[in-house]
Amino acid sequence: MNSFYQVQNKSFAFILATASLLSGIVGISSSASAAQLESTPVSAVNNQTIAQASNCPSSTGGGRLEAYFETKNFHIYICKRRGNLFYTGIAKSTGKAIRSLPTYSEEGVGYVARNNNYEYAVNGASLEILKNNRVIQSERVIRYVSGY
Repeated sequence: MNSFYQVQNKSFAFILATASLLSGIVGISSSASAAQLESTPVSAVNNQTIAQASNCPSSTGGGRLEAYFETKNFHIYICKRRGNLFYTGIAKSTGKAIRSLPTYSEEGVGYVARNNNYEYAVNGASLEILKNNRVIQSERVIRYVSGY
């Protein structure tokens, strides 16, 4: 009998911890801290600017966070400003960014942004960078946060 109640108590504690984490990420009860969005402390991006999971950092042009993605080499923000979506990709190693490209959401693909001959497609699983319609770089997404 004791083991049954111990398992139930552990399960309840796990459910509470999970609910607490999820409510912080999606902003149900309070805003997420920068530490929740940051996967490595040596990142080239100053994640201290991420005040809430519902807002984009000012370095990306601000606005409401639609989605945040992290890969091995990039931080990617999809921000909504004045009813339009914008893509900002920031290289972890250099801090250089591709800022505020108009973006759209495509079913089955994810978010797509274009910059001359380059196309950036990101979803919860991967980032693909194409040049002249050929994949030149593909990375697995290691962190995804939905803004709303």
